[in-house]
Amino acid sequence: MTQSNQASDRLPVALAKPADIVDRDLVWQTLVDGWNSSEPELLLGLGRRRAGKSWVLARFARSVGGIYYQATKRTEADQLAVLSRIVGEHYDDRVLSQGVAFPDWEALFAYLGERADGAAFLLVIDEFPYLAEAAPALPSILQDTWDHRWSAMKAKIVLNGSHITAMKRLEGADQPLYGRRTGRLTFPPFGAEDVRAFVPGYSARDVLVAYGIVGGLPGHLGLLRAGQDLETNVTRLLLNPDGRLVDEAEHMLDAFLGDADIHYSVLQAIAHGERTWSKITRRLGKPGGSLSRPMRWLEDMHLVRRLVPVTDNPKTSKRTLYHLSDPYVGFWHRFIAPLQATGELSLASPAALWRGRIEPGLDNYMGPVFEEVCRSWVARSEMLPFRPSRLGAWWDATTENEIDVVALGPTNEVLVGECKWGPVSDRDLARLRSSAAMLIPELPSSHQTSSITYACFSARGEWGGGVAKEIKAGSVLGFTGEDVLSIRAG
Repeated sequence: MTQSNQASDRLPVALAKPADIVDRDLVWQTLVDGWNSSEPELLLGLGRRRAGKSWVLARFARSVGGIYYQATKRTEADQLAVLSRIVGEHYDDRVLSQGVAFPDWEALFAYLGERADGAAFLLVIDEFPYLAEAAPALPSILQDTWDHRWSAMKAKIVLNGSHITAMKRLEGADQPLYGRRTGRLTFPPFGAEDVRAFVPGYSARDVLVAYGIVGGLPGHLGLLRAGQDLETNVTRLLLNPDGRLVDEAEHMLDAFLGDADIHYSVLQAIAHGERTWSKITRRLGKPGGSLSRPMRWLEDMHLVRRLVPVTDNPKTSKRTLYHLSDPYVGFWHRFIAPLQATGELSLASPAALWRGRIEPGLDNYMGPVFEEVCRSWVARSEMLPFRPSRLGAWWDATTENEIDVVALGPTNEVLVGECKWGPVSDRDLARLRSSAAMLIPELPSSHQTSSITYACFSARGEWGGGVAKEIKAGSVLGFTGEDVLSIRAG
């Protein structure tokens, strides 16, 4: 954030990023650059629901005097009428603002061009896939307008959507808007290091647990109340039958799929520890062929990640594991879904559920979450001997030998790391060294070296006696939960 705040300071005051937007500096700068461009710009934005897309785009539109419209699941006629009214209010056109709609999209777009009169104008259509579904000809109409009317104007068009696969499909070679995009806006979830912006008074442990439970979507993090402790926030949002996040994971795919039963079952299987393809298919009782398309869809929607050892080619690896991208989804399936299934969520008090059903399982649950946080930190860290050019994890064919963090540097450097939510014991360090010996032969020839940097990560900053001595001597690097939450990591 420090770097981005400096960037914002150089912008004209009217285009400085509003204070109520956390992070999203690259997106904001891309919008500013597009607005300042002397050319027409067509920007496509994508990101999951609750990623803060609408929050950012609506504020940018307001900053430059643009038009913002969020599409809905209504008929084409209804949406044309709503957008006509918005355009009328924007231009103080009494006829349009009082409900006389444009006869078609061509007329609306022609009106926008005429009113711009050579000046730059911005039109943001949020959740564009909903509108394109209701008006299938709209992408072709946009193409024609872009090519023949707006190509010589300073038109600034942003099409945005949560249906990531549909947004990507807009750029397909067989689609009308192919080759027209001039820029892209991506809205990834926040990392654990961003959680403190929402709950600044939390300890490192509570920040990490909040991230492990609520996840990194700004729309979820924004529900946390800075004045409430972790238990109060979680019980209010997830353990109260009327909580805002009690059932969101249960219905998160409904807006995109008519029948998502298989997709939800895949998410549940992974959340309960089934990480290989064979175990997932076995748990669901389905042949692999019937699950291939749902799994690809979940990957495209950034809900599931397909992981291979850092040494392997992703296209040919036989050691694939599957991982949930969103900690909230994993937490919900692991803890909340069983409470719903048994009716316990409605019978026991939220406080009793927290202390009896959630807290006892948190340490075990947070282990994999902390590993991912550590890898993210290594990717941006300035506290390590080198900046990695390749980063991931490693495991053998049996998955019995694993290394949580493997970073390869641009000049043959190798770092391996062990991550523990609790203490890193002397045995953990010995196992890391043993696994590293198995890893080295699989590395590229340039990295097959005996010079390895060993790192230990403990969320609580607890070390075995031997580990503590090696950290003090400098033969092993040691990092705490507080370290990996540092914004600039250095």
